[in-house]
Amino acid sequence: MRVQETWKLLEEDTGTVSSGYLTRRILPEVRYDIYLAIEKPANTRLLMLRVRRASVKRGTVFPSSNSFEVRRVALPGDDAHVTLQLVLINQRYSDIFTTLVQDIVDRIAPIVDEQNALAAFCTHLRRWQAFLEKHNAEGLSPAAQQGLYGELWFLRQVVIEQLGSRRGVSCWIGPKGAPQDFQFNNCAVEVKTTVTKQNQKLSISNERQLDDTGTGELILLHLSLDVRQGRSESLPEMVASVRSLVENDPLARDELETLLFEVGYLDIQVSLYEQIGYTQREINYFKVGGDFPRILEADLRNGVGEVRYTISVAECKKFSLPEAKVLSMIRSFNSI
Repeated sequence: MRVQETWKLLEEDTGTVSSGYLTRRILPEVRYDIYLAIEKPANTRLLMLRVRRASVKRGTVFPSSNSFEVRRVALPGDDAHVTLQLVLINQRYSDIFTTLVQDIVDRIAPIVDEQNALAAFCTHLRRWQAFLEKHNAEGLSPAAQQGLYGELWFLRQVVIEQLGSRRGVSCWIGPKGAPQDFQFNNCAVEVKTTVTKQNQKLSISNERQLDDTGTGELILLHLSLDVRQGRSESLPEMVASVRSLVENDPLARDELETLLFEVGYLDIQVSLYEQIGYTQREINYFKVGGDFPRILEADLRNGVGEVRYTISVAECKKFSLPEAKVLSMIRSFNSI
């Protein structure tokens, strides 16, 4: 069932009540009561879960954020139950809240048991709580869009091409907080995109990003892009293209969706990204090591960290690697 359509139907119901709740029970096959609701007259959107009071452990603290909160409501004459209300509290996040509630409904729909459903409800709320701590209602910044396009370009054009969908997606570890974007058995690859035309510089976000300790060979991929309004391949088109490569492998498909979520890409925000297109102008691979221009953790004085700096593409070119060498190192991942 689609959450957005149900809420719209409730909002359009102008004749039932002028204040209070309008509700619609969903998931009739489960053993607990779950409702989509709006609260009149403000049309505040809610998801409501009515469970036995004994199912909610004493001292339970439910996740909350700057966009949602969970309220406990005891209905008169129903001492055996408590209703948990997941409420949108910031209209800036209304689209994200719809996606959040749809995700929770989809996750608990197969769960018949009340306590297991409540556990899943909390687990996925914490996931969204973490998401909203990292990302905002306005979607990805232009730099983040370009960076994600570059990583997906490498995943599509090189990694999945060499390793297949499941192994290829498993190598994309940057969204999980790793220092580099991709890790293979004997090399790691950091992807950087630029959109300027001359004297291009690459932004390095911390002192570990170009540290080859424990990575095997460390390769820096520079992808120079032309940006066009309404032309070339947009970020949503790139996402759709990569999704098509993994659609027949459920494990790879689920992992890809998890990684897109971690980087802050939501389908509800596609309209924010679809007018900008990218074309590849130049592709460079550089071997990071030795005298490569970089700052390492070992170079820093005590107390200094999270260093951000830029390096010149021109200075990197003396460390160029042929693409065939990079492909050979990536292909070796299939031998382990």
